[in-house]
Amino acid sequence: MAGLISAFVTQTFLCYTDDTASKMPKLGALALEGRGIWHSYNCNVCHQMYGFGGFLGPDLTNAHSRLTRQRMEDVLTDGSQQMPAFEMTSGQIDALSAFLEAIDRSGVGQARRRIPPDAARIAAVIDEHSKENPFAETAADGHRLFQSRCVSCHTLFRNTPLGPYLAPDLSDVRERLALAEIDKVLAEGRPEKGMPAQALSEPDRHALAAYITWVNEHRDALRSTVDVDRGSDSLPWWEFR
Repeated sequence: MAGLISAFVTQTFLCYTDDTASKMPKLGALALEGRGIWHSYNCNVCHQMYGFGGFLGPDLTNAHSRLTRQRMEDVLTDGSQQMPAFEMTSGQIDALSAFLEAIDRSGVGQARRRIPPDAARIAAVIDEHSKENPFAETAADGHRLFQSRCVSCHTLFRNTPLGPYLAPDLSDVRERLALAEIDKVLAEGRPEKGMPAQALSEPDRHALAAYITWVNEHRDALRSTVDVDRGSDSLPWWEFR
């Protein structure tokens, strides 16, 4: 008991004497408006920031780095399988995007020892690689679908922590699942693992499977290029960056 109390007192002291916040730039007017929207829609009931919040949706601390504008508009206006439609205006989405961008710049929401490959960097590497190793037409459609829909949860070449779930690395999924199984996951989801069913047509599901197959075929070459930008974090595993 004495050890637990000592740990609690020490952790409390470290938290309240940490001056990280004073070193961060203040939120601009648009980001402040976005923070108000975040609170008014009670986003923390489902989503986390820095590990605090609900577990129904993914952690959004660094969501701005992986979400495209189109994906944000689709989700915040029309909703998704697991998220209601909020029918936000373009101005509200601008404000919320500015808030998420400011939070994203403030640090990393989940403790890690290595710097994982950045989603935008991975997309650029794939685009460059595809110039010499072109997509088939179906796979090209799948690439566009993946960038607009799947990157909100999945990042190629690394697993992505999402609250209590883990969005797996899909670059090698073809080694684990047959095409029919991938189609079934996209159509029916895996609710027990946090994967909702996707509102996709059969051709779109086939296009995504074709793209994932292409990535798997070129995985070694793509990964070696992506890994050039990876490095070790200097922080110990128990700290946030």
